[in-house]
Amino acid sequence: MSLELEQRIAKLEKEVVGLRQEVDALKQSPAVDKTSTLNARKSMLEQTSPTPTPNPRPMPVQEKTVQPQRSLEERIMWALPKVFMVILVLGVLWGLKLVSDYGYLSNEVKIILAYILSISLAVIAYVIEVKKFGSSAIMISLYGGAFIIGILTTAAGAILYEVLGLTMALIIAVIFIGYGIAISYFKKNEVLTLFVAFTSLLLPYLLEYMDFSSVIILIFVIVLFSMLQFVILQHKQKIALYVATFFTVLAVSVVAFMNSDNQVVFAIGMLIVLALYFMSWCRLYNPESTWKHLHVGMQFSLGTFSLLLMNLIIRNVDYNELLLIVLLSLFVAVASYGYKQKWQEAFDSAVTLAFITLCNTLLIMNMPDKVDDLLLPLMTFAGVMISLRLRASMMKVVSSLLFTLALFVSYTVHEPTPFFSIAHVSLLMPGVYLIVIYLYALRPKETLHTFEKLMKDMYVLDLLAVITTGYILAYVGKLDTAYFAGVSEIPHSMSILLALIFALSLLLPVKWKGRALTPALGVFFLFFTLLLTVLPYNMQGIEWINLATRLVYMAVIVAIVIDLLMKGRIYQLYEERMTKFLDTTVSAGVVLVMLAIWGFVYQLAYNSLLDWKLSIALSTMTLFLTASISLWLSSVRHLRKLRLTGFAVLAIAFIKLIFFDLSALDLLIRAILFITIGGIGMLLSGRLLRK
Repeated sequence: MSLELEQRIAKLEKEVVGLRQEVDALKQSPAVDKTSTLNARKSMLEQTSPTPTPNPRPMPVQEKTVQPQRSLEERIMWALPKVFMVILVLGVLWGLKLVSDYGYLSNEVKIILAYILSISLAVIAYVIEVKKFGSSAIMISLYGGAFIIGILTTAAGAILYEVLGLTMALIIAVIFIGYGIAISYFKKNEVLTLFVAFTSLLLPYLLEYMDFSSVIILIFVIVLFSMLQFVILQHKQKIALYVATFFTVLAVSVVAFMNSDNQVVFAIGMLIVLALYFMSWCRLYNPESTWKHLHVGMQFSLGTFSLLLMNLIIRNVDYNELLLIVLLSLFVAVASYGYKQKWQEAFDSAVTLAFITLCNTLLIMNMPDKVDDLLLPLMTFAGVMISLRLRASMMKVVSSLLFTLALFVSYTVHEPTPFFSIAHVSLLMPGVYLIVIYLYALRPKETLHTFEKLMKDMYVLDLLAVITTGYILAYVGKLDTAYFAGVSEIPHSMSILLALIFALSLLLPVKWKGRALTPALGVFFLFFTLLLTVLPYNMQGIEWINLATRLVYMAVIVAIVIDLLMKGRIYQLYEERMTKFLDTTVSAGVVLVMLAIWGFVYQLAYNSLLDWKLSIALSTMTLFLTASISLWLSSVRHLRKLRLTGFAVLAIAFIKLIFFDLSALDLLIRAILFITIGGIGMLLSGRLLRK
């Protein structure tokens, strides 16, 4: 130990002893030291801050008022009065039917009793509301029951029993409808509004039975729907808006179908109803709501449903495209308002409705033939894109089914002949749409919805990659059939494209190609390798495409084997599997290349491009060369299965050389063959012995 180190240790020991003494002194007089210390700190604070600042009083925190959520039992109890009211109405109807069957009461008395029951229910509901001795749910159920019984009684008195005159029945029905709208407005209950909307919109069918003018019926429907908008907007009843719009559009369409005239008037009435609906929808839409995708989906669904009915109404109208242009302008106005309010989802939906309407307008115009074949897949493609944009589950299912149907029709109906034609474009464009849909669906998402997680678990996006590639290959197959296929009808162009796409899929990461594309292409690639490159077949006039197909398949297999042996990109992408299956994969690749070369040689002889004796010699040399390469690679890369493959091929080569080639070849070719094989064998033996 050095002198300097000893001095440092001695100094540290002295400091430790001093610290222990100070600690003992502090333990003996803790109270005195603590008091003196506190006094010293207090005096210092007083000197530095002579005017003490009072402690700030904490601000009172306002508690957020949380709206109490109803339990399941409370919801059931709240719904029971409405259920029992429906049961009561059914009981009254069946009771009146029973009384009618036995003939106890006349039809007039039954109608009067039913009206008395309706008025009594309304009076009881009013008394309960004023006296406040009953539940509000019972009160609302009584008000609604009075309305339903009154409407049904009026319809029965006018149609079934013919007690009431048609005009009197209409007046009474209008009074009851006014009563229903009034109680819906003042009681602020959405279920009551739904009852009133549904029951009131049954009146147009009664009016149709009463042989009223179709224009008067249309005016009644529009006025009724307009009055309902005051209730819906005042109390923000979104479900009532959708239900009322659906039955209003349906009522206008049914009455229009029952009348062969005034179709233009009904179409204008449909436009007015849709304008009122979209106005209310824009006022009720909340972009911050968690249900915004559902509301946008309902907007899109009702828009497409109305467009379909509009087409049926105006199918026999002259210049019907003008009416669709007005509807297109309505959708454009909604899209512009959504863009101004920065409602991305609503804007996308309205733009798509406008786009579909534009395509629909072009369809019914006097366009050139086959243009409609282009527009049908284009419209369904727009539906798929908007569903992906909005991430709306139901819209995805519906639009995907429609697009699949359009895809199937386009492929089965159209042909690529002539090459420059609308039919050919109609066949090609669905493949382009599939590529766009797949690339758009690949965009990253921060969070996945429940439906999106289910689709991911079901390999839907991976299946879409397979379908897209399959359609492209099938399209090229149709090109083969129309322009390239010979007597044997073999799709060589499609086969070449399959090999190239398979090679490309091996180079792409899984996030771009999916999990199912490469295995599916691999199965078909192996099948076509054995089908097209092993056996020779007849090709008249276009032997070059046959030979080109064989060369492409050989090049792809050789490139894959070289990449795996050199640990290139394919090896790196599949490194986990290649560590186990490298030997097997390389052995299979070498054998496939050997079979492909063998088939290529015999195809040349089959097409009289090579002498048959020379083809026998080349095939034998292929066996020996394959065996040599296999043994050399196995020694370099330490691949046991490849070594066994080399020995097996070498044995087959010797058997073929001795038992088949000697008798078939003349002396010159036999000498050249043996010299070549002997030289190759000597070189290989030297390399193996050196290893």
